[in-house]
Amino acid sequence: MSSDTTPPQPDAPAAPATPPPPAQPLDPWAPPAPDPFQPPAEAPAGARTGSDRRRGWQVGAAVLLTLVTGAATAVLVTLPDRTDVPGLATPNDGRYAFPELTLPPLPAGASAPSDYKVRTHAADLRGLLLPLPKGAVATGPSADPSADPSSSASPGASPSASASPSAAATASGAPSATPSGTASGSASGSAGPALPAVAGRWIPCDRDAMLAKDDAHTLRLTTDACRGAAAQGWTTPDGTRTELRLFHFGTGDEAADYFAGATLMTGTKDIASWQLDAGGTYPIAFGRVDVRLSDEQAHGMPTGRVGWVQSGDVVAMVQLTNPQGVPVQAFRQVVALQSSMLS
Repeated sequence: MSSDTTPPQPDAPAAPATPPPPAQPLDPWAPPAPDPFQPPAEAPAGARTGSDRRRGWQVGAAVLLTLVTGAATAVLVTLPDRTDVPGLATPNDGRYAFPELTLPPLPAGASAPSDYKVRTHAADLRGLLLPLPKGAVATGPSADPSADPSSSASPGASPSASASPSAAATASGAPSATPSGTASGSASGSAGPALPAVAGRWIPCDRDAMLAKDDAHTLRLTTDACRGAAAQGWTTPDGTRTELRLFHFGTGDEAADYFAGATLMTGTKDIASWQLDAGGTYPIAFGRVDVRLSDEQAHGMPTGRVGWVQSGDVVAMVQLTNPQGVPVQAFRQVVALQSSMLS
């Protein structure tokens, strides 16, 4: 009987074992690896991390920048202006240094001239004049805030065309005397706050107001019903004398008619003769302007310049005279600023 048996096979060789990776050499300077089973050690008291150090640098830099900026500002504040440094001062071209220009208050219920199609001026006429520039000396009678503007009406004008003394006192902030002898600060009898001082003074609507040599053109003050006139004047250290006049009329048409007649004058009491300044340009805020130059000249400049500006129901007259010549810059400046007071 045969047996189906498989002869025994020799034992298979065992798989060679994988040799372990070679041991890495130890870095004697490397910090020991943390033990995963031990809690992290707390930082000693007073130790600062990198973020703390960066924050400290930022705060220190901000403080240093503040100190440097403050010191530089203090130095700059104490430095003189460029125009005060010898050799760097800007040459004076004749223009004046005026104080801050302010307009007089309007009466209750009145509007500014710009609110009307034809400029209508309701404010105190004296307050619409330019103030004295720096270094100038006032010329002519001193301004009297309580002056009676009724004298500014021409003899031919009706009583209603001139302001009353009480109106002048009220406009200037001074109490007006009532028939009973008591003081009244306003029409309602209640005392109101004092108004700021005005720059000009009341003057009569006459030949002197026009600076005219004769009465050839003064008739227009009555035919056009001059309601009031105000004046201002000063002399600067260079000898230039400035005369300002404002004429107030009932309507813009009357002011336009007076403007046309005044420009027909051939001179003033200060300027013997003149000619039209056809090539000059004089920017004004509103209205129209006419300028004349004296025939007499000195150092290449006319010794007199005069101009008229119509702004609605007011006509302004600007005259500058100087035997040594009137700089055009000063005249242009006064014309422009006086025009802006009426706009």
